[in-house]
Amino acid sequence: MNLLFIINGRAGRGAAKKWERLKSRLSVPFQEVYTEYPCHATEIVKEHGRVNQQTLLIVAVGGDGTIHEVIQGAIEFPHIIVGAIAAGSGNDFGRGFEYFKTVEEIQHFMHQPINQAKMDIGVLENVMDIKYFMNSAGFGFDAWISKLVNHSKIKKYLNKVGLGRLSYIYYLIKTLFTFNRFTLTLIHNGKKQNFHHVWFVVASNQPYFGGGMKISPQSVPNDGQIELTIVNELSSMKLLLLFITVFFGQHTKFKAVKQFKASDFEMMMDQNVIAHTDGEYAGEYTKATPIHFRLKSHAWQLARKSS
Repeated sequence: MNLLFIINGRAGRGAAKKWERLKSRLSVPFQEVYTEYPCHATEIVKEHGRVNQQTLLIVAVGGDGTIHEVIQGAIEFPHIIVGAIAAGSGNDFGRGFEYFKTVEEIQHFMHQPINQAKMDIGVLENVMDIKYFMNSAGFGFDAWISKLVNHSKIKKYLNKVGLGRLSYIYYLIKTLFTFNRFTLTLIHNGKKQNFHHVWFVVASNQPYFGGGMKISPQSVPNDGQIELTIVNELSSMKLLLLFITVFFGQHTKFKAVKQFKASDFEMMMDQNVIAHTDGEYAGEYTKATPIHFRLKSHAWQLARKSS
């Protein structure tokens, strides 16, 4: 088995420094590549996947964005196994999936019989585009916050002092009273439902999003299902209260929270709405255009630590 580390030197909690500390203790052969621009990690994975047909463990050193890009590339190559060292500001992947915490765990994985698990990946698509997500994807309020956070000077400053998560809270409060809610038409299991004054809709492949909020407590990343959460008909102040309870998974008790479970969903919105995939800005989707959430089962391999 070969070993490749992909490092995002710009990740929130100092991925480059963390990597320098770790690699000095590695006693197995490895390669390292630093990302230089958005989506570079995906390109690196595809390049190595095509050139090297042997089993390849790729360890992403960075935040959810870096891991998201690595998995995007890995789904094309069954001989690639993905691992991660969490070094970002949100780290929802680390909460919902298994990841490496020490050099010893990586080296043990390299020396012992392969211990991996096939994981699902979510798919967001319309007539023009297809995007993937490992954690979650959605439209509305949370996606708008993700766009603001990822282009924020405030986040860059807070990352330097290890408080990157506070940027989400800052923009959440700032956007709370200005967001324009929308109407959502959902087609699910042959039924059509309309939801008015929608704050956001999110499809989940694992429980966490937004830097530790347990939006979908029942989600399992390899069960062949995705969970859809819709929040609507709620005042701004009650939405703020809901976000507080989300960290504990207690928001599902609110009548304004509707959750569905299936392998695919179709929907339309009555206005243009911002989207996110794994907390990254995913563009603006036009009104009255059919949008699909679906699941691709056992699409990539996750490195697991031996018990």
